[in-house]
Amino acid sequence: MSGEHDPAAVSDAERAVPHPIWAALARLRRDPALFGPFLLVGIVLSLADWLRRHDPLPAPERAGVGTNGLDIRLEFVGYPTGIGQTMRPLESLIGLEPGYLVWGLGLYGLVTLAVSAAGTVTMAHAMGRNVRLGAVCSLFGFVVATDLFHRLLGSVELLQSMGLWGILPLAIYCYLFVRLFVAPGLLVDGRSIQAALRGSLRRTAGRGWRLFGLVVAIGLVAWLLASLPLGTVLSSTLVAPVHAVAIVVVLERGRSHPPFR
Repeated sequence: MSGEHDPAAVSDAERAVPHPIWAALARLRRDPALFGPFLLVGIVLSLADWLRRHDPLPAPERAGVGTNGLDIRLEFVGYPTGIGQTMRPLESLIGLEPGYLVWGLGLYGLVTLAVSAAGTVTMAHAMGRNVRLGAVCSLFGFVVATDLFHRLLGSVELLQSMGLWGILPLAIYCYLFVRLFVAPGLLVDGRSIQAALRGSLRRTAGRGWRLFGLVVAIGLVAWLLASLPLGTVLSSTLVAPVHAVAIVVVLERGRSHPPFR
């Protein structure tokens, strides 16, 4: 793990092997059980959508294709997950009666725990490791922190109305999540959050363009599937496992380079 490496040499080595997304798909074909955890997450997310639609707390619906014109979104959040059809703004929980507050936070925690557990199980299985409770807790913390970051960005009205000027913030956003692409896998591998973030920065150096293409592909396919009927189950079952296994593929390739040991 110590030492520096040459990003150009890493890029040359990467070109000699299949793109991580093809390697991930090949592994999923060989081991279809890897789809199982996120199929269950899709069901949990769909149930959460149903509950949000029927409880009295605010829960805006996700805009689908054609709802407000062609609104293409990059549905990439930095960790493997499905795309729900509703979202509960956390600010809507402020000032609630204790019973409603417990309900709102409990549903949020249940969904987040399901996503974290499925991600841990899928990546640990792909790594050939046992599932550890500590890894689930670490990934849960990462998911919560990342979700709060996205909610903070979504609350900045200027970013929502920038038009073409929004390309620059989008580029910064993509760069950030390209560099943190393997952080969830390092957490499942037993690293602390700080070590996982530092390790991800090292392991993604020299792989930026390949990982950028992977981020865009995952984000666009997730957006498209989530816009279809049963989109929550489809995006969770078909996209999240590819994302999780692709993280493991990138980690394994990083370890094949001596400077990463």
